[in-house]
Amino acid sequence: MLKRFDHAVIGVRSLEAAIALWRGSLGLDAQAGGRHTGRGTYNAIVRFGLDYIELISIYDRSEIETRGEANALALAGLLDGSEGGMLGFALASDDIEADGRRLRQAGLAVDGPTPMERLRPDGRLLRWRLLVPRGGSWGTPFPFIIQWDDADEQRLSWERPGAHAIGAVAVAALAITVAELHPWVEVYSRQLGLELVSRDASDELGASQARFRVGTTYLDLLAPLGPGLVADAVAHGEQPWQITLRVRDLAAASRELLQHGIETRRAPGVPEGLLIPPELAIGARLVLVDGAAN
Repeated sequence: MLKRFDHAVIGVRSLEAAIALWRGSLGLDAQAGGRHTGRGTYNAIVRFGLDYIELISIYDRSEIETRGEANALALAGLLDGSEGGMLGFALASDDIEADGRRLRQAGLAVDGPTPMERLRPDGRLLRWRLLVPRGGSWGTPFPFIIQWDDADEQRLSWERPGAHAIGAVAVAALAITVAELHPWVEVYSRQLGLELVSRDASDELGASQARFRVGTTYLDLLAPLGPGLVADAVAHGEQPWQITLRVRDLAAASRELLQHGIETRRAPGVPEGLLIPPELAIGARLVLVDGAAN
C-alpha cells in the first residue's frame, strides 16, 4: 500500500548550477546524488528525512533517446524550452506488486514494477522498483510509485538529511493543478486509495481544492473556478505546481534568504506561507510554512 510521500522531481538544465544556487542562495543543502545507470540522467538530492526533492538533469541525451522512456523524454522536452521546472512526484509503497495489481484491476494501465538503480558518487549503489502510468507520469497529475530495495535506515546512513540553512525539515504539501477536480478526486481516492481530508475553495487562487493525505504530507488538487493563478498554471498543463516546505523558524528562514538577495512574498492560498519567487528557483514554486503549521 501507499504509505508516505517519497519525493518531488524538479528538472534542471544545469545540475551543477542548480546545486550551487540551492545551496548558496536558497539555503537548501543539495548534494550530488549520482547517475541513473544507462538512462542518461543524473541528480542531486535535497533531503529532509525519508522525504526529499530531486533535482534531475541530463548527462547523455543519446541514452534517453535510445531508451525512449516517457518520463525521461518529458524531462528532455522541459529542458528544451526552459532552464527547469516541476516534473513529478513519487509515493512510497511497502508492497509495489500489490499496488500494481490493484491499479490494473481499477482499470489503470501501468508499467512495472521496473528495477532501477543509481550509482552514488561514493560508489554505493541504490536500488528500487518503479510503477509508472503507461505513457509516463512526469508533466501529469499522476504520481509514480516507488519501493526501495534498501532499508530506510540504510539509505539514510548513506544520504543523511541536509544541513539546510533555512531550517527546512519536511515536505508539508504538494499542490497539483488540474482542469477539472472530480475526475482526479476519483483517481486519488478510489484508485490510489488516498485519504480525502477536505474539499473547499480558495477565492485568492480562484480555485476549488481537494486535499488528500499520504503519511504526514498533503496532496492538494487545485482546479480553476475562473481567472487566477491556478487557471494560468493549468493553461500550461495539468501537473505538479507548488511544493510547501516546513521550516523550524519562518522568520529566521526569511532573514536567511534576504541575506542572499531573495525577498520572499506572501504565498497566495497558503495562510502565513512565504513564497520564494519561482524565477529565483529555476522555475520551481517553493512555499515555506512554520514547522508547527498543518
